[in-house]
Amino acid sequence: MKKEWKRLGIVLLVFAVTGIFCKREWASIDQRHRAKTELNAQIACDYFKNDLEDGVNVAEAIDAGVVGNSGSVDRFAKTARYMIKKYPDIHSMQLVHQGQTVRVLRGKTEQVPLDLQKGSQADKDLNYCRRKRLTGIIGPVKLKNIGKSILICKPIFIKGKFWGYTVVTIKQSRLFKKTFINLDSLSYYYRLSKTHVTGSDFQQMNSTMEQKPAQASVTFKLGGCSWKLETCRKDAGTMPGQIKAGLALGAAMTFFNSLLAYLLLNYIERGKNLAKLVNTDYLTGLMSRQAFDRDASKHLESHPSEPAVGAIIDIDDFKYINDLYGHKAGDGALKAIAQVLRANFGGQGLVCRNGGDEFAVLLPDTTLTEGRAIFQKLYRHELAFVHNGKKYPYTVSLGFAAYPEQGKSREELLNRADMALYAVKSTGKGTMAAYSENMLKEGRSQLGFNLRDLAVNLPGAFFIYRQEDEKILFANKELLNLLECDNMEEFIKFVGRSFKGLLAPEDYERTIASRNAQIGNGDEGRATLDYHVITRKTHRRLKMHAVAHMVKNPYFGKIYYVILGPRREEAD
Repeated sequence: MKKEWKRLGIVLLVFAVTGIFCKREWASIDQRHRAKTELNAQIACDYFKNDLEDGVNVAEAIDAGVVGNSGSVDRFAKTARYMIKKYPDIHSMQLVHQGQTVRVLRGKTEQVPLDLQKGSQADKDLNYCRRKRLTGIIGPVKLKNIGKSILICKPIFIKGKFWGYTVVTIKQSRLFKKTFINLDSLSYYYRLSKTHVTGSDFQQMNSTMEQKPAQASVTFKLGGCSWKLETCRKDAGTMPGQIKAGLALGAAMTFFNSLLAYLLLNYIERGKNLAKLVNTDYLTGLMSRQAFDRDASKHLESHPSEPAVGAIIDIDDFKYINDLYGHKAGDGALKAIAQVLRANFGGQGLVCRNGGDEFAVLLPDTTLTEGRAIFQKLYRHELAFVHNGKKYPYTVSLGFAAYPEQGKSREELLNRADMALYAVKSTGKGTMAAYSENMLKEGRSQLGFNLRDLAVNLPGAFFIYRQEDEKILFANKELLNLLECDNMEEFIKFVGRSFKGLLAPEDYERTIASRNAQIGNGDEGRATLDYHVITRKTHRRLKMHAVAHMVKNPYFGKIYYVILGPRREEAD
């Protein structure tokens, strides 16, 4: 009888050990599922944000066109049709001015009233956007003949006075449709909610979750609203088949218990590795943005009365590094700054790579004055990357803000730091600044105007060339029009992509001599020059007046920025 009880005890022990390992494995699998769910939710939110930013950019482009043309709407319909064709999710675009509304749909233009009931939530949001001069995302709004839609509204101001609105309409049934299909194909339930521009309560937009608890929740802000995506796996809470098989094997044979233990330990290790991948930036080894946002928010929420400092840091002219020396050199620059940030701030707080060449830092229990002294250490380091065995130095810019007086949450704190960073960017780069209330948030859109924007919109001929080989690095559309070139290929073929090829042959030597005499041997200078250019089609000789500004660029050497205009005399 004692032997039977002993055998039963051994069997029960095997069952207990097997059950413990199975429980741990189930928890490990659930942990991996949650980590993957969080990652996929973040990716989905990035897609949502990109889709919405397309609509915001379209609204701001129409605003820029109206303002640039002093309120003229002659080109609105043509531009709107182009935008609708380029962005198929957009249902229609409207321009509202003095009670008159022009709406452009696919294939037609019509005049209709703005379909917002006076005093409705959407009407309140629209007036709020006007008062705050904010590009707002309003809705969902039920529109006649369209149904539930999202409106991206940009108030237009000309010379400081309100002119009207540009409104981009996206049908809710089309909004994020591809991303929702992908979430469903990956076996996720989801719930998407947003706040109104004038409120903070989340309103549900799309959901397949019903009352199921969320495994992952990601929020972002855009268009004056907060957006929240909640997701959970469709098989959440269901015991995986391999666990059931493990219980059966453990009950049948003790031998398989050791094998099962090995498998379980292996799964646990893999779960830890996956969690590490989710929480760590793959290139620099710093915290991932997701892990930083989570831990920073948790710290600030649990220490609301303690000071802290948040900072945003990015590499100056990072695009030059990638374009001139390749992505391997760019990766080297990112790794170098990451190592310095970890050494300087990792022991005192949280450091992450936000994405691209941008990094974020949170220093707990630190005042603004203490933070400034700590951040100054960063500028004592020589930052450089190596390309073909040669060292190339680079600089970083930094903006920082204090918690809680300048930001009462992680989002608000880092937003203030971002304002300070772009104040630095707009005044010279390579240094740092603390946020102050008189800083204007010019925004990435203003500071991020690229050469394509200049090529299309600069009202005059403009080009850039390098002194070393006189190669033209950039020419805008007005210069192409001046020389009667229909496109960039014709321009390159006509002038040989050379400053010398741009000038009439007999003017070249005189022009170079005059330029060098005015500029001298310094690293910066200006020159005014008169010379002729010859058009491609009609071979006319045009008398031009040029203003050239030479600066020394760390990547291109000495380069000239030239604005070209006609002299007062008539063309030859």
